[in-house]
Amino acid sequence: MNSNLPAAESSVPYLGKTREVRVTENVKYGVGGVDYSPATGPARYRDLMLDIYEPAEKTVRPRPALIMAFGGAFHRGSKGAEVFEGEHPSTAVAEYCHEFARRGYVCFSIDYRLMQEAPDPGVTPTMPPGTPLNLDRVNYVRSLLGLPPCTQQMMADEIEAATDDMSQAVAFVRSRAHALGVDVNRVAIGGFSAGAIMALNAALAERAPVAAVVALSGRVSMSTAEAHVTGTRGEPSILMFVGQNDLPAMLENLDGPAQHMKQMGLPCQIVRIAGADHFYLRTVSVTADDGTTTDVENLMAGFLYKHLKLAELCD
Repeated sequence: MNSNLPAAESSVPYLGKTREVRVTENVKYGVGGVDYSPATGPARYRDLMLDIYEPAEKTVRPRPALIMAFGGAFHRGSKGAEVFEGEHPSTAVAEYCHEFARRGYVCFSIDYRLMQEAPDPGVTPTMPPGTPLNLDRVNYVRSLLGLPPCTQQMMADEIEAATDDMSQAVAFVRSRAHALGVDVNRVAIGGFSAGAIMALNAALAERAPVAAVVALSGRVSMSTAEAHVTGTRGEPSILMFVGQNDLPAMLENLDGPAQHMKQMGLPCQIVRIAGADHFYLRTVSVTADDGTTTDVENLMAGFLYKHLKLAELCD
């Protein structure tokens, strides 16, 4: 296949966009504790919801799945939209889900607990105790929302809770794979910013059984990578996008965790988007490993085609 041909124009299944899309909104995938107190636990539980984007036509062959989480500094956004005033345009994960459903995937845009809800962090820590967390972006967003600065513990609790929610979404999709038409061996997860962080943590630290992760403006910490990435059979392939002028917290020691993952045998690719900051459209130009020019979405499609082994479905 000509690498210069945009994947959306390809006739190859799972690369070309040939399908009509059906959307099912507000499907419950689990519950999460909120109004949490370390002394008494969560005061209540709330439903966690997702939207399903899938090809409209039926098939007897299970399809690959893509589960994605929105961004918003763990404070704002939704499974349907994540456009914020004062920021550069950015493609919502719901739009990625729609476009990948056009390619033949069953896609899921998930809701998750935000920091304002005081979520229960659960009992599956993804970060070693005392891991320092950069609060600059989060506290900037809190100031926009009229909230006081958060603490390191609040940030840690939120990341742990959101990561648990992504793991719940993976478990939901796998447990209902037959009804959803999903191939459990070809599940990928990802997201934008906060959503990318929780996807990486779910896959690498909580061992959510997925084959690949796509992180848009998100990263995993060095301490988490060293603690959890061991080269064990079944660890996922990783694709990370960052803007050339991304947030300092995203760019700081970005290569360290990636190098560790590669040393442990995980395929890990970092794509730096020239001239971009933390926000960018799915259509922005990027350079592939072979030196050809493509865009964010089509590079994602090629990566997933390879690492989900979708060519085997085209025989």
